[in-house]
This record gives sequence, structure tokens and C-alpha cells, in this order.
Amino acid sequence: MTIGVEVTTSLRSGPTNNGALSGRLHVAGLTERGPVGPGVLVTSLSQYEAVFGGRTAYSSSLYDTARTFWEEGGAELIVSRTVGPTAGNGQIILKDTLDVDTVKIEASQPGAFSTELSVQVDTTGSTYKVTLYRGLDVIGTYAGLDSPAALVDALRNNTSVRATDLLSDTAAPGNLPVTTVKSPLSAGTDDRASVTAASIGAALDAAGELGAGGAVAAPGFPADVIGATLLAHAKAKGKIALLAGEVDTSSAQVIEMATALNTSGGEYGGIFHPHLIIPDGSGTRTISPEGYVAAVRARAHLETGFWQAPAGDRARTRWALGTVTTVDVAANNILADGLVNGIVTTGTRVRLYNWASLAADQENLALLSSRDVLNSLSIRLADAMEPFVFAAIDGKGWLLSKVESAAVGVLDPVARAGGFFALEADGEEIDPGYSVVVNSTNNTVDSLAKNQVLVSAAVRLAPMAALINVDIVKVAVTATV
Repeated sequence: MTIGVEVTTSLRSGPTNNGALSGRLHVAGLTERGPVGPGVLVTSLSQYEAVFGGRTAYSSSLYDTARTFWEEGGAELIVSRTVGPTAGNGQIILKDTLDVDTVKIEASQPGAFSTELSVQVDTTGSTYKVTLYRGLDVIGTYAGLDSPAALVDALRNNTSVRATDLLSDTAAPGNLPVTTVKSPLSAGTDDRASVTAASIGAALDAAGELGAGGAVAAPGFPADVIGATLLAHAKAKGKIALLAGEVDTSSAQVIEMATALNTSGGEYGGIFHPHLIIPDGSGTRTISPEGYVAAVRARAHLETGFWQAPAGDRARTRWALGTVTTVDVAANNILADGLVNGIVTTGTRVRLYNWASLAADQENLALLSSRDVLNSLSIRLADAMEPFVFAAIDGKGWLLSKVESAAVGVLDPVARAGGFFALEADGEEIDPGYSVVVNSTNNTVDSLAKNQVLVSAAVRLAPMAALINVDIVKVAVTATV
């Protein structure tokens, strides 16, 4: 038995018959520090640095992607820190006057950064005080403690460290840690050498529905390594996977990657080429393009809607300086034939100039905006239906009418904004590009008796003007134009 709201999507190329969210970027990878588990929503580089640390030799891919995302106009970033299976937390053991272990204090997160944390113990009579440091900064002082258990309790809400009482049940109560000088925790490890595509997938999955309807990426992991994992995650969570090759991947090689991923489920992702050059103080850095692509997608969704393809002139770079190799219009056409989205340079303009998916069904799902629309509508319709779960189904159709109105309330604003393709004849609208049916034709007495309401929604997605063909004809001086 299924309870709640269940939404499915399907394709229909023929006539519509009655019958059958968004700019966030979710990234996973290596960071200097940070929590492991549920993803963390961050909205600025300063907040990112406070939670996940700065750029290091091993964390630069994620850091630079995050920075580019915000610099290019993105807003909300979900970060899933990824560590290896033997990751460990740095620690220090406090001993009493009998050299017995009393309390273990360990960093709350794995990684070598734990050596920045220090502990100092001062005793006064029958009580003691513990001071915690990060570098030279005091991050916590806990005084008047009279037992190891008291320290454990005092640190219960500390976000930097946690404590464990190591005294056995038979130990004499009141054994206190001895006075110590300021002493650092040992170095933990993130076991980053063991991080695999499966590790990335598990880290993304641990965020649950936090990034549903958005984009997802694992910068630093090329498409031939991470592609299948990201596409599977995107399909399961209703996202769009953003993929790329490595910095030295050629056009031919990235087309090979796209060909390998041009399978069922490919409509949930796209490949982008080449890498970008960004400013870095007085110099520059080379980065993978996912952060820029996610940012222009976020801009398009904000300025127009989730149905808008974030390509063309609206995708001009605002901060990035250019690309590592120049892709002109002719080269981009070759990439497009191979289902690769080129970042094109024409004169001084650098912009994303395609929005192709890796779908096997190129007739219906050639553009990523198709799946973006279906993903977003699924989330919005599920939210709109939620208030009606466990509402009584009356025999007069009032509930069905309310459910239908709620569904129309999701679809009609999209239609009015041009997100669907309306049909007209003789200047009159035949249909608005969508239909919703919630009545006795699909909700029979037998189906209602199963405690379920059926909603049939159909949408005709608006195509995108990927090519504008201008034909100029020279006529004779005496000819009529």
C-alpha cells in the first residue's frame, strides 16, 4: 500500500488527450573540513569557508566551483563533503593524577585540520576548567567542572569537538583530569585517496531531498569516471547532472564520453566543454565549467523560469575570463553533433551555446530544459497535492474539484509565462499547452474505494530557437522588394 503523493512523468509525441523546482546546485567532493553526512546549504563564499575551509591542493576543485557559482550569479549551493572509508577524527586523551584515561576529546569532523584545535586544563581544588582553542582563538571555556562526566555534558552542544567519558563504572567518582599546558589534538584523516565514484554517490544520496529539482555536479571527477553515478543520482532525485572532461580533454575525447553516456537516463544530464580560466589575485586559475553552467542555469530560472534554456547571449560570463581552448561556432557545431555543450568564444563574448542532454530519445528529450521542466513540475505538483492527503473523498466531487484547481494553479502560471506551447487556430487558442483531468472519468467509484485520487496532467513543452536561419536575397535595382 502506498500513502502520500506519487508523481510519474511520461512522454507523448502526439495530440494531447484527456486521460494521463530549481536553480540550486548540489556538489560533492573533497573539502578541507566540514560535516560528513547530510548536505549543507550555503549561500556565500564566506559561509562556505567558515564551514568547509579554504582552497587547498586537494580541495581546489570544489572550492573554485563554489566561488565561480556565486561570482557568475548563482545563489544557493548544497555541499556534500566526501571522505574515504577509513576517515578518522583527531583527538586528545585527558588523564588523571593516577595516569588513568579520563576523557577523550575528539574533533567532530574527520581530517588533518584537527591539529588546529587545542585543549588546556587548569585545576583549582576540587574542580577544573577546560579551555578550547582554534589556533590562537578561544572557542570555548568550561569552568567549575567536578567530574569527567561534567565535561562530557558541557561539550554536548559544541560543534567543534565532542567528548567521551573513559572512566569505567568501578572507577572512584570525582577523578579529575590533571593540569595541562595548551595541547593540540592529533591529526585526523579524510582518507581522500580512497574516494571513488561510489563515495561521491553515497555522499550525494545522504542529502536526501535537499537538492531535488536542482543541478548536481562532482567537479574534479571527469565524466567518464563519474557520469553514470551522477546520472543515476539525478534520475532518482529529480536533478540535472552537469558533467565535464578533464582540463586537457580534447573535443574528440569529450564526444567519446558523451557517446558512452548517450543511453537510457541520459536525459538527466549533459556534458560541457572546455574548462574555464578565472581570475586569482594577480594571476589566473583553470577550473572545470560546472559552477559556471549551474550559475547561468540559476540565472535563467530566476529571470524567466525553469523552462528557459540557459544558453545563448543570456549565458555570457560575468567573471570568468575565457576558456582554456577557444571554441568557435564551427567547432561548437561539431561538439553539438556529438551531444556536447560548447562554451563558445566569439569576439569578446564567452557564453554557453547549447543545452543538449545525453538522452537516447533525442526526438523528445534533446534539450536538458525538457527534463528540467518535468522535474520542477513533479516537485511543484507534489507540494500542491500534499494538503489533500487524507482528506475525505466526498461523493459530490468537491475534493476532486479542489485537487484539480490546485494542479491548474501550478500549471497555468507556467503557460501564461510562455513555458508551454499553446495551439491556436484563426487567432483563437485551442488549448494553453496543458490539461488537467480530475473527475469521474479517471476517478471511478472503484478507484476512489482504494483510497486514492488520480490526477492526469499533460503538458506540451515549448521548443527552443536553437537556430535562427536568416535568408537574405539580393534583388535587382528595378525589382520590387
